[in-house]
Amino acid sequence: MCKVSEFTKLEISNEILEGCIANKRKSQFLLYKQCYSILLSICLRYEKNKEDAEFLLNQGFMKIVTKLDSFKGDRPFEAWIRRIMINTIIDDYRKNSKEKSIIQFKDIQNDGTENSWVEYNAADLKFEAEELLGFIDRLPTESKKVFVLFAVDGYSHKEIAEMLEISDGTSKWHVSFARKKLRELIAQSVEQEALRAGNL
Repeated sequence: MCKVSEFTKLEISNEILEGCIANKRKSQFLLYKQCYSILLSICLRYEKNKEDAEFLLNQGFMKIVTKLDSFKGDRPFEAWIRRIMINTIIDDYRKNSKEKSIIQFKDIQNDGTENSWVEYNAADLKFEAEELLGFIDRLPTESKKVFVLFAVDGYSHKEIAEMLEISDGTSKWHVSFARKKLRELIAQSVEQEALRAGNL
């Protein structure tokens, strides 16, 4: 068995991988079924609706299948498919020239925002992961993509800048903006919850 991830404990058999490389439909279906939840969770971090997320998922999966013969097993399979899926999302993002022009317009790399990032406090920890993802989903599209790449998927500003063809400063600005916006959304939610509790 080819162990994919200690975290998800997902395992893909060599038989399935070899079947996919041989273009066997049954093997491809089994691989799709086993990888679906992982890939969809990635796509949903970047797209607001499931239909768009599944469209990207299918594009990414086709790339995974066509590149399987290049997988050498020198790193976890899950990490490998995650990278392909994120690259697929970034490629789709680059095609949107309107969105790209917006993100480039906000290039303020010399504004010193790196030192003014808003940090979260203990109150934020009251929220479940699903609620926090809901707040992230309410961010402007361009800031959401940069923030997720940085804060969730762990890419550096330099890597994000290269992937999105923007400057490091633009990446830092969007992360700073996203953090401030999330802080505002969380504060509003806490206030609304307090008001509801007071009316009980």
